Amino acid sequence: MRPGRLKDLLSLQKFNKLKQDFVTPFKALLASSGIVDKKITLQTRNGQKLEVDRSDLPIWQAYFSSADCSIKIEQGMFHILPNNPSHPDYFIKGAHSGFTWNAKRWSNHQAPLLQELEAAEKSVYSQHGEDGVIQALLEKIPPHHRFIVEFGAYDGDHMSNSRHLICDHNWRALLIEPDPRFFARLQKLYAGNKQVKTVQAFITTDNINQLFADANVPKDFDVLSIDVDGPDYYLWEALTDYQPAIVLLECNASILPTEKYIVAEQQAWELSGTAQEGASLLALYELGLQKGYHLVYSELSGANLFFIHKSFIGDFDLTGLTPETLYQAPQFGELAGGVAPNGRGYADNKKR
Repeated sequence: MRPGRLKDLLSLQKFNKLKQDFVTPFKALLASSGIVDKKITLQTRNGQKLEVDRSDLPIWQAYFSSADCSIKIEQGMFHILPNNPSHPDYFIKGAHSGFTWNAKRWSNHQAPLLQELEAAEKSVYSQHGEDGVIQALLEKIPPHHRFIVEFGAYDGDHMSNSRHLICDHNWRALLIEPDPRFFARLQKLYAGNKQVKTVQAFITTDNINQLFADANVPKDFDVLSIDVDGPDYYLWEALTDYQPAIVLLECNASILPTEKYIVAEQQAWELSGTAQEGASLLALYELGLQKGYHLVYSELSGANLFFIHKSFIGDFDLTGLTPETLYQAPQFGELAGGVAPNGRGYADNKKR
């Protein structure tokens, strides 16, 4: 056992604080120390149950002491109360990696399509409800090839935007993952499935079109999912030989929709995971227009944007869809201490 974790376990001060909120404070202290590598169910004083795991360690740290917020145990969740009065309070469900529970739309302008797709959010394998949004879009854009391309595909199962289409709708796919550890799981997962091609490759602006060609991807395939946490903007920009019907990719939701920001290409990987990663909504919105795509949705999590090709735009009501109304402040990251307008997202830990 690490000395730091042993000290946490023997902390009388933390134990006394937990006595206020939990029926079994020692069990809560054990959970908050991170010593146990599994989910632990805690009984709260108000009769609720709170399931937690190691992903909740930053929340526990803030629960005991934080300069940015205070935390209460309410409704079987962590209730985050920012010290900054301009930042709204929010709840985080234990073992959910710090994402706001029942996130609210940041903009007060509810465009019809925004409301429709928000109601459709659902995760079967995806992380933030992408599965449901994709299905809702496909109801208006009948798939021509039933073909999806996803990179990085991770292990093909967790946080996957392709697995629901592959397993439950019999789609074909090209899945690209550079990390050999995750690729090994990805390859094993789809071994024997002739409709799915898995490729271990580090995708770049120079090889993206060739990788697609080598895998016989249809020129007008149905769904493209980009999730590389860095040069997403440049990779979509470089995809010139293909025209997918639907494109989803991450944006930097810490940046307001009035600011056009694109990370310098040579720093895209270095700044991944910081407040300077990727591109802002406005930058991606404008890139989409240049490439013939309309931005139609931003997830409640603030993580992903959804674009549709202009050839399908007649089937959608775009009333009220502007960068300002589509913008969703991040519902993840720093506990009321990030640089986004709601105190979430990433901490400003590196200079631009």
